[in-house]
Amino acid sequence: MKKLYFYLFIIIVCIVLLFLAIKKSSHNSSLRIDKRHFAIEDTISINQIILQNRNLEKIKLNRIQENNKWVLNDSIKANQYLINLLLKTIKEMRIKSPIARAALPNIIKRMAIQHTRVEIWTHKKEKHVIYIGGETPDQLGTFMMIEGAVEPYIMHIPGFNGYLSSRFSCKTHLWKSKEVFLNNIQSAKYIIQSPKTNNTFNISDNNLKYLKNIYCESYLTGHDQFDINEIKNRTPFFTIQTETTDRKKQILYCIRKHPVNKEKYQDHQYDRERFYGIINNTLMLIQYQQFNNFIEHESLFNQFTPWENK
Repeated sequence: MKKLYFYLFIIIVCIVLLFLAIKKSSHNSSLRIDKRHFAIEDTISINQIILQNRNLEKIKLNRIQENNKWVLNDSIKANQYLINLLLKTIKEMRIKSPIARAALPNIIKRMAIQHTRVEIWTHKKEKHVIYIGGETPDQLGTFMMIEGAVEPYIMHIPGFNGYLSSRFSCKTHLWKSKEVFLNNIQSAKYIIQSPKTNNTFNISDNNLKYLKNIYCESYLTGHDQFDINEIKNRTPFFTIQTETTDRKKQILYCIRKHPVNKEKYQDHQYDRERFYGIINNTLMLIQYQQFNNFIEHESLFNQFTPWENK
């Protein structure tokens, strides 16, 4: 009988030791227990995304349920391509690996200084908050952390080689739709400007459709090497005024652009591929070919394009 108790005691001790070993192992294991559900599979349920970084840059993206379109900061039509890319990222991102214990304190300090806070809301009023850090040294992963979690993880999208942080930008101009004109244009006219006279012409109803689906190449912002105010003060060569069915008016000022490579295009006073456009004091870069149909049907080739050396 004593032997039986002895064996039972030995078994109990072994079980306790095994339990403690497993607990310690799980604590130190690379598969640590923490908040790890980063991805949201049902992106259709997402109706608002708020991005804010430590530089106090903030944007808000809202889904309009009636037409399933997205707007930027409550009033600006959003870039649907970037919206789709962001939703795809939120759905497909996965944990690539935890962060090594030795590197963890440094990564957490870096994320405390520089991060983007991503606040995601669903139509069920569910809130998800993720903090986006920088990329890994090999640029194949991105540091992310769920709000309330103990530590960040290295995230990636399986099959994609690259980092994800750039998809969570807080730059407003990147999220704006590149469509130049508003939809449902009811009437429009153009003004041909020259040093001596300005001539105004109404655009026929049949040709209004050629102002649809015109996109700028990019929105431009100023910096030390690029003075946007100097460009805005130039005299436009062409102006288009539009009015929509709901009485919204737009004026596009078209401004010639000088060629970048002056040695290669030394015989060209102006860039033959792109020009500057200004709407509501916003500077855009637009390709001439976007207006090909409009130019052709309004017979404006000589007035609009700078093909001739001047």
